[in-house]
Amino acid sequence: MHRLQCPIAAQVMLFVLTLPAWSQTQRYAVPAASVADNFAAHRQALDSAADSALTNMMREAAASSQIVVGGTKTTPLPNANVLHQFAEQYWNGNDQAVRRAVARVVELKPVLAPILQDEGVPDEIAAIVLVESGGQPTALSPKGARGIWQLMPNTARRFGLTINSETDDRLDILKSTRAAARYLRDLHEQFGDWSLALAAYNAGEIVVRNAVLRSGSKDFALLSSKRLIPAETRAYVPAVMAASNLFAPNGLLGGSPTQILRSQAILYAQPTSGPQQ
Repeated sequence: MHRLQCPIAAQVMLFVLTLPAWSQTQRYAVPAASVADNFAAHRQALDSAADSALTNMMREAAASSQIVVGGTKTTPLPNANVLHQFAEQYWNGNDQAVRRAVARVVELKPVLAPILQDEGVPDEIAAIVLVESGGQPTALSPKGARGIWQLMPNTARRFGLTINSETDDRLDILKSTRAAARYLRDLHEQFGDWSLALAAYNAGEIVVRNAVLRSGSKDFALLSSKRLIPAETRAYVPAVMAASNLFAPNGLLGGSPTQILRSQAILYAQPTSGPQQ
C-alpha cells in the first residue's frame, strides 16, 4: 500500500496488523477505535490524492492500450442502501469513503475486465482492488505490497513484473493486473474454490495448503470455524465476497458471501511517493 509520507500517516499505519513475511500480502487490518478515528480525519485528503493519481494513470493506460475510458457503457454505482450496508460492515460507517473507493474501482473496470477475462478470471475478482487498496493506484503497505492489487515483490517478480530501484511494474495498471490475474488463476486451479484462492492470496499458499491437509477439507467455512487460517484471513475472504456483490448481483459465489461472524473494519494502504523495492 502507498502511504503519504507524513508523521500522522506513519503513526496510523503502525497499528496495521500483519502476517508473517512469507505471506503474499499484509495489508488488511482491523484498527482500534482511536486509530480508525484518526484515520478517518485524514481519509478525505488521501482520497483526493488517490483520485488525482488514478486519473493520470488511467489516461496513460488507455493511451498505451487503446482502451476507451469513459465511453457510453459504464458500470453504475451500487445504490445508497447497498453502499451504506457495506460501509457499516467494513468501513467504520464512512459512506462517503466507500462511495469514492467504489467509484475508483468502477472507473478502473474498463481496463481491468478485458485482462481478467483474457486470463480466465471472473470480472468480479476486481473486488480485491476495493479491499486491498481502495482503488488507490499508488498504494503501499508497511510490508512492501504495492499497487491496486497489493502484490508483494517476490510474487510480482514470480509473475513477470520488474521491480528495482528505477522501475516498479506494480504501479503499471495493465501489467500488475495481468500478473494478479495469473496468480489468482493459479490459486483457483490449485485449490478449486474461490474462497480458498482468496484466502491464499491474503495469507499465502502454504498457510491454506496446510489448513486443508490438517482438516482434510476444502470448505472455507469449516477451516474458519476450526481457526486453521489466520483471523485476518477469516475476515478478508468475506470482505472480498461482499465487495464482489457491489459490482455484480451474484458476486463471486453466485449468491450471498460466506457468513460473517462479526463486523470487521478495513484499513487499506495509503498513497505515497518515492521508489520502493
